[in-house]
Amino acid sequence: MKHAYLIIAHNEFDVLQQLIAALDDERNDIYLHIDKKVKSIPSIPMRYSKLFIVDKRVDVRWGDVSQIESEYVLFEQAFNNPQNYARYILISGTHLPLCPQSEIHTFFEAHKEKEILSYLYTNSYEANFKIGRYHLFTKHFRDKNRLTQRGFQLFWHVALKIQQLLDIKRDTTKITIKANNWVCLTANAVEYIIKRKAEILARFQHTLCGDEFFVPYLLENSNGRFHLMNYDKLLFNDFQGGNNPRLLTMNDYDFLMDSGFLFARKFSKENMAVVNKITQTIHKQ
Repeated sequence: MKHAYLIIAHNEFDVLQQLIAALDDERNDIYLHIDKKVKSIPSIPMRYSKLFIVDKRVDVRWGDVSQIESEYVLFEQAFNNPQNYARYILISGTHLPLCPQSEIHTFFEAHKEKEILSYLYTNSYEANFKIGRYHLFTKHFRDKNRLTQRGFQLFWHVALKIQQLLDIKRDTTKITIKANNWVCLTANAVEYIIKRKAEILARFQHTLCGDEFFVPYLLENSNGRFHLMNYDKLLFNDFQGGNNPRLLTMNDYDFLMDSGFLFARKFSKENMAVVNKITQTIHKQ
């Protein structure tokens, strides 16, 4: 059965081209969402896979519900394709696979009934803060204009302080799992997620980083309909303080290739040597 790779990208198109080349396999179709803010869409040649660049592009902003909206665009377009996919694999344009497609297909075939997530540590405090309050002005939380960014962050802080003083809270009782938003799902799970779209967009509107909660929230609260698998070797993502993963370099190459992880991020054109070496290695295997 074929896999659908769902890619969210907004920059680093040199890396994106190498990523897609690594996924270019007759057993895969590739769906690409490029941020609406991008004016020129890069040309990406294909040999074996079909590449679908989605027309309905979202203006994606960090921490905002627009991140969830972009994922829904990809889920819907891939699921509505007459091609039946065994697996839907959501990644960013700065991911790379660390093993050849034959190994990835074998792995997912061995776990074909499981929804594979990579859990992240969370607690009730984080859920109550990120999901249990109304996060306003998030579209400009990381605006390129520093003055605009600081102004809207001030409004955001004031709005949260008012909610704290007035004890304004949202219900978080069923939100207990946080996971990387980069997930590997079966067709049944994707269909279920699509059917609950209106509810999810309403529930996670004005949350902070709701993309890390909505998929596990849906699947966990489905009355045992889905088998969730927390696979800690799904993605190597090295956060060293702050909210951004560390850029991987050639110094990481040996570790990555011996690590047993299926994917890694974050790669950048600043360190194309490691990108090129990884893709060359997996093509030879």
